[in-house]
Amino acid sequence: MIIGLICGSLRENSYNRIIAQSLTDMVDSYQFRWIEINDLLLFNEDLEISGVPETVTSFNSAIQDVDGIIIVSPEYNSGMPGVLKNALDWASRLRESAVLTKKPVGLGRQSAERERISEIKLLLLEVL
Repeated sequence: MIIGLICGSLRENSYNRIIAQSLTDMVDSYQFRWIEINDLLLFNEDLEISGVPETVTSFNSAIQDVDGIIIVSPEYNSGMPGVLKNALDWASRLRESAVLTKKPVGLGRQSAERERISEIKLLLLEVL
């Protein structure tokens, strides 16, 4: 089974990226692949009409090619990072061919504030 890892932080040494990376070191029964979101253009419906950018096509193909996704993300200002929301917007377009449709998704994050953990999970569940 192949699991895609998406980190909602662009910071190279983000705690959430470290947590996701630790899965690859601890779990031998699955193969993990990083699905990067840092090169995606901001979602714009005009780009869908004129031709989806190659970075988006590659991103969606990477999601299509895995059996499930684990998203590990920080919370920014009581919400999900804009870069993650942007990635989810691209992955959920067009409804009939959206690569996230019926794809198992796990959510995780690191936080010093326990009560905040559920806020981002609720926001992500709303988007997914």
